[in-house]
Amino acid sequence: MKKMIKLFICFIFCFSSNVFAQRVVRQVNNVEALENINLSLERIENAITSLTSQSEENAYNQKQAKAEQGVVLKDIKLQIQEVKDEQEKFSKDVYASKIEIENLKNIVAMLQEKISVLERQKVEEKKEPVMEEKATKNPTDLLLVGSAKSDEKPMKISDDESFKLAMENFDKKDFTESAINFAANIKNFPDGKNFHKNLLYLGFSMKNLENKNGACTAFAKIVNSSENIEKEIKDMAVKEFDLLKCNPEKDKTIEVKENNANK
Repeated sequence: MKKMIKLFICFIFCFSSNVFAQRVVRQVNNVEALENINLSLERIENAITSLTSQSEENAYNQKQAKAEQGVVLKDIKLQIQEVKDEQEKFSKDVYASKIEIENLKNIVAMLQEKISVLERQKVEEKKEPVMEEKATKNPTDLLLVGSAKSDEKPMKISDDESFKLAMENFDKKDFTESAINFAANIKNFPDGKNFHKNLLYLGFSMKNLENKNGACTAFAKIVNSSENIEKEIKDMAVKEFDLLKCNPEKDKTIEVKENNANK
């Protein structure tokens, strides 16, 4: 009986030990599994953190690249504008040179015509004092008379007197005569105080003679001059220069800009 009891107790003890051992093993396994899960979670978190950092770095790099592209694009636009401005200035200078040459041709033709008229008058006139009196009224005629007689000294008149005589012809609306006078004054008094006034009224005379090229040349010399010109003269020249549309390249540029704006 005692043996039976001992066996029973031994059986229960073994069974309990086995169950306890199994529980311990399960708990150990659960702890290891939990640790493995924690390690996996940690790896996942590290991977997410790494991806987030990489994404932020990529976004920053893209932002920097976009900013650099903007700076480069702005610089390119400025360079293109500088080239366009230089081209427009060159075109303007070329056009001004062309109309100046054309104007000089016209002035030469007018002077030649005036010389022919004076030569015919000289043949018809009987008294020399009459010619000398006419010469005093016109700087160009004065030069012609002076060159015709080498033994006589030509009469000299001042810058103010020459301008005054030219203005008298201009006020009388004798624009052909005034144009010749103003052109002669420009040649005879290149450093005179009335130089730019002569240029201005030469432009007005040419305009009234419907000689656009000649007028534009005279006004352009004032508009494009870097000298310190009287404001009233400068403003009048700029106004006439624009009214006559002396710079067609400028009008083309404005037209192109308007077309681009409409697009």
